[in-house]
Amino acid sequence: MTRRSGSEVRVRTVVLPTRWSPAEYDLLQEIAQHSDVTAAEVLRRLVRQSHPQLVASRQLVHDVRRIGKNINQIARHANTARAVELLDELQSAYADLLAATRRMLAS
Repeated sequence: MTRRSGSEVRVRTVVLPTRWSPAEYDLLQEIAQHSDVTAAEVLRRLVRQSHPQLVASRQLVHDVRRIGKNINQIARHANTARAVELLDELQSAYADLLAATRRMLAS
């Protein structure tokens, strides 16, 4: 039986060079040493375990902030005018904010 070299059976073929701050690198090394694995294995495990959207998109953050500002404006107006009729508008704005947050978590 002919033995194949390691490079012929290698599954991981993509090399990903990255830049790290000294503090980030030290933390990665500390996690790797504590876990008794390589830094590369720490990163692979993180990717395999994580949610598909670990970081919210800029657009989603913008949308959530905009909706939050609208809610604050409505609440301020309702508070000064003592307007009960604005309650529906405030609840609608809150529902929009909640939906945007759920989209962020689902994507």
